[in-house]
Amino acid sequence: MHRTALTLLCVWLTLGAARGDQPPRFEVPAPGAGAALVFVVYGDTRFSRRDDVANAPARRALVDRIARENPAAILIGGDLVYEGSNPQDYDTYKSETIEWARRKIPVFPALGNHEFNGCNGDAAPCLENWWTAFGALPLRPYRWYSVSIGSALLAVVLDSDAALKPGSEQREWLERQISNADPRVKFILIVLHYPPVRDPFYPRARDEKEIVRYLSRNAGSLRAQVVVVGSHVHNYERYDRDGVTYLVSGGGGAKPVPAARMFGERSRLTTAVNFHYLRFTLDAERLTGTMVRFDAADRSGNPWSEPDRFEIRAKSSLSATPTPGPPERGAATGMSPRSAN
Repeated sequence: MHRTALTLLCVWLTLGAARGDQPPRFEVPAPGAGAALVFVVYGDTRFSRRDDVANAPARRALVDRIARENPAAILIGGDLVYEGSNPQDYDTYKSETIEWARRKIPVFPALGNHEFNGCNGDAAPCLENWWTAFGALPLRPYRWYSVSIGSALLAVVLDSDAALKPGSEQREWLERQISNADPRVKFILIVLHYPPVRDPFYPRARDEKEIVRYLSRNAGSLRAQVVVVGSHVHNYERYDRDGVTYLVSGGGGAKPVPAARMFGERSRLTTAVNFHYLRFTLDAERLTGTMVRFDAADRSGNPWSEPDRFEIRAKSSLSATPTPGPPERGAATGMSPRSAN
């Protein structure tokens, strides 16, 4: 089993933990030799006892399906709960994901705006509920952190409700994480709540556009390929910008919102309601992303489909093997889009 080393959910690396002055770095071991590494990313689950804030049957169906995937890790891009001030919402999360806990699947959450819902400008009680709910991860007093998933992938989990402008504490930490990444890292995954690239009909929330500015200037010179996953918009979208893949994965159960699918959106989905999660498979030099969709209105007995899939190749493989033919217009370097409607 690829999680036999996870005696306490995950390993907290001594860097930062020993000094106590840096956000923690967690480690998820790679699978055995020859096996692909599979992990899941999605957001906007809105765990709550309230029936009017989310589609609870769809949320539970996604949770159960993810458990059957038995991924190496689950990353949640914020709005885990509906009301961060209410400990009962976190109790609902724990009760509905009991199978994740039984299988010892590590869960790494990002903060979203609903994690602060109900605290009326005083973040402290809401943060305390979040830190307590994830007590197995020594996050307190930090709001952002990183995760090594195997040796080839570094996940950077941000708080997009905190400042990301140049010179801010979180931004300087982010730049250090990226510039000082282990040379073995082939892919850098950035997870945050507000998606930096998304349907322009939805207004910006805080500083998420700073991520686009930074990566547009720097991603090309990195050894690793960069993938950014946001949530917040309750749908699925996929974009390429300056060699970076940007995804919106906000279909965890919250009330769906429409997506125009214009302005370079690449999934070509035709469905308006898209409860889903993203399955990532890392196999040697290739990272494959698959959108796993649940149709809550299906009556055929087969509500599951995989309508969008894409591949991103490590830069080391691109330099070693020329890519035949011209790239698809608008495609990110090293990306082979494969979409199904």
